Amino acid sequence: MRNLFKFLKRFRNFLIFMVLQIFVLGLFFNSKNYHKASFVNSTNAISSWFLQKRYNITRHFDLEKNNVILANENAELLGKLPMSYYALQQQLFQINDSVYEQQYQFIAATVINFSNHKLNNFATINKGSLAGVEKDMGVIVSDGIIGFVIDVSKHYAIIRTLLSERINIIVEVNDIMGSLDWNGRDNKVGKVKGITSSAQIVVGDTVYTKGSNGHFPIGIPVGVVSEAKIENGAATLSINIDFTVNFSALGHVYIIKNIFKMEKDKLEHKYYE
Repeated sequence: MRNLFKFLKRFRNFLIFMVLQIFVLGLFFNSKNYHKASFVNSTNAISSWFLQKRYNITRHFDLEKNNVILANENAELLGKLPMSYYALQQQLFQINDSVYEQQYQFIAATVINFSNHKLNNFATINKGSLAGVEKDMGVIVSDGIIGFVIDVSKHYAIIRTLLSERINIIVEVNDIMGSLDWNGRDNKVGKVKGITSSAQIVVGDTVYTKGSNGHFPIGIPVGVVSEAKIENGAATLSINIDFTVNFSALGHVYIIKNIFKMEKDKLEHKYYE
C-alpha cells in the first residue's frame, strides 16, 4: 500500500492530466456532432482498411484451393460428356447404360514446370501413378490438346507437348485425315501433313483429333488453319495451323484415361507392329 501511495504521489500530475484530458475529449466529441462523426468515420475507415487487407490475403490463399476443386469437378463433368462414351448401338437416340459404355475418364492436374522454346518440349504435372496416371495418356485443357504422358513417378508425370519432333498424332480437318507436326520454331504454329492437294481445305477450318491412336477422344480441337497451299506441284498440301492452346501459359490440365486402349493395342499388336 505504501508503494502505491508513493507511485500516485510521484505521478500525480501526469495522472491528473490524463484524467482531465479524457474528460475534455469526451465532452468535446459528445457536444460537437461534426467532430464526433469525423472521429467515428476515421475509426471505421481504419477498421475497413484492415478488414479489406485481411480479406485480400485470405482470398489469395483460398483461390488456388478453389481452383483445384473446380478442376476436379470439371474432370468429373468431362467424363460424363457424350465424347467420353462408346456407342454400343449406332442407330438409337435414347442414351442409357445399355446403349453407351464409358470409354474415357479424366484426372485433373496442375502444370508445375514446362518448356516451350526447345526442339522437344515437355511439361511436369503434380499427379503421378498414385493418382492413376500412366504412360501414353493424352493430356488436354479446355482449349484443346497439350500432348501425352511419357514418364511417371508416384507423385509426378512428364508430358511431351505438341511442340516436339515426330509428335505422331493423327488429326482430321473436314473429315480428311492427316498427321500433326511442328515447325520447331514458333510455339503458336503447327503443321498438318499427308492431306492430298485435291482436298478442299481453306483458312479458318478447324483441325480436330481423329481418336485413332487412343490418346484422345474424337473431336478435341487442335488448331485453326492459317494457310493451305500447294508447293512446287507437290501431291500434298502444305497446311499451317494456329494452335488453340497457349503453350506459354499452361495451368490446370486433364489427363485422359482410355479404358479401351489396352484392348485396342493388344488386338492391333500382331497386325501393325
